[in-house]
Amino acid sequence: MKHMKTLLKASLLFLVAFIMVACTSQDAGSKDTDTTTQDDTAQETTTDSGEPTVIKVGMANELTKATWDDVGKRLLEKENIKVETQVFSDFSTPNRALSDGDIDLNAYQYISFLAQYNQDADTELRPIGYAYLPPLAMFAKEGIESIDDIPEGAKISFTEDPTNTDNTLLQLEKMGLIEVEHKPGERLTIDDVTENPKNLEFVPLASPEVVRSLLTGDVDLMITGLSMSTDGGLDPEDALYIEDPADTPYYYKVMIVSQEDRVDDEILQKAVAEFQSEETRQFVEENFGQSYLPAWTEGETPLEDYDKYVEEFMKH
Repeated sequence: MKHMKTLLKASLLFLVAFIMVACTSQDAGSKDTDTTTQDDTAQETTTDSGEPTVIKVGMANELTKATWDDVGKRLLEKENIKVETQVFSDFSTPNRALSDGDIDLNAYQYISFLAQYNQDADTELRPIGYAYLPPLAMFAKEGIESIDDIPEGAKISFTEDPTNTDNTLLQLEKMGLIEVEHKPGERLTIDDVTENPKNLEFVPLASPEVVRSLLTGDVDLMITGLSMSTDGGLDPEDALYIEDPADTPYYYKVMIVSQEDRVDDEILQKAVAEFQSEETRQFVEENFGQSYLPAWTEGETPLEDYDKYVEEFMKH
């Protein structure tokens, strides 16, 4: 009889323990259902613990890092989102880190670079917002004070790669110095110049040689990135022309990029919204002048722009 009572107590204890474990498991399952689960690398979600949600952002220069660090201070205060920044030393690793889930966002590339990377690496990364524009600027030798002063037959140097050649010709067209033939799905080349009323002589050079060519007097004009011009000792106040982001094609604006399946992620969208704020605009203007210009606009459609670029340029 005593043995039977012992067995009964043991059975009751086992039953109670079983019920407690079952209830605990059911509660845990309910919590997993209510919370969006993501990879346990960079993709973290909000919790009720009061701890900040961490997102990791990759970039390729210190200027972008400084901007995101400033954005991060505001996000932590407003949304309890902590931004960790990482500068990469090359242009491929930030995309690889993003596709591997080591970071949540990156901000350093044009749509053209992203589309080519996705095609070559068989990845699905997408732009979810525009960031900034490193504008082109045109400088002239002493004695040329305005575009109207540019003499007949002036020599103009610019960076020779296809992307910079295309954008240089676009800017020269906007200045009214040349006319070009635009061919669907093709970048502009010197051969596409149809009108050149001042008979400008084009001098394509390797990037490090462009600013130097003006300083040594080898050319009359040069056009390159404003940041490279200032690094070479030129004063932005002396520029004859600085690219206006309002007129710049979407594919020459640096984007904020995420994995395709996270384009609607609430946390990432909050980060983009804070980046594209008036506070960020003021920070960039106060710290970097015109070397980098805010490129976001109200009603922008980066995903549609990406699809448009792929359709127009990648399928030809």
